Amino acid sequence: MASTELLAAEMEAFYRHYIDIFNGDDLTGFAALFSYPWGVVSGKRGMSVINDEAGFVRVFQKMKAGLKERGWARSAIDMMRAWPTGDDTGLLMADYSRHRKDGSVLERGRTCYTLRREAGAWKIVSMLEVSEPHLGPGDLPR
Repeated sequence: MASTELLAAEMEAFYRHYIDIFNGDDLTGFAALFSYPWGVVSGKRGMSVINDEAGFVRVFQKMKAGLKERGWARSAIDMMRAWPTGDDTGLLMADYSRHRKDGSVLERGRTCYTLRREAGAWKIVSMLEVSEPHLGPGDLPR
C-alpha cells in the first residue's frame, strides 16, 4: 500500500505531464492519457461521453482548433491538489490558465479530474468543470 503523499505526488506528476502533452500537437499521445469510455460533466452541456481514442482525437482536434482561433498558444497550471481515494484511484483539482502568444491570459478555469491507475499508468476517467463562484473540493481559494 502506497502512502497518501506518494500517491498524491504521482497524480500531480501525471497532471504536469498531461499539460505538457496538451500544449503540443500529439493528439494520439494525448488520447493515451484517458481511460475509455471517459466523460466530461458541465452545467451547460450535462454529461458528454467519449467511447474510444478515435472519438477523442476527433473531438479534441475541433477543440484545439477553436482555442487556436481564439489566440491560444499554451496552457499553464496555476494550482493543483490531489486526493487519493485508493491505491489506484483519486481526485485531482487544478486551476489552469490559457495564454496567448504574447503571454497575456486568454482565460482561466478550474476542473476536477477523476483518475485511475490502469496498467501501471494514471489516466483520466472523467472531468468536471468547477464554475465560479464555487470552489469545489477543499474550498481552496482561486
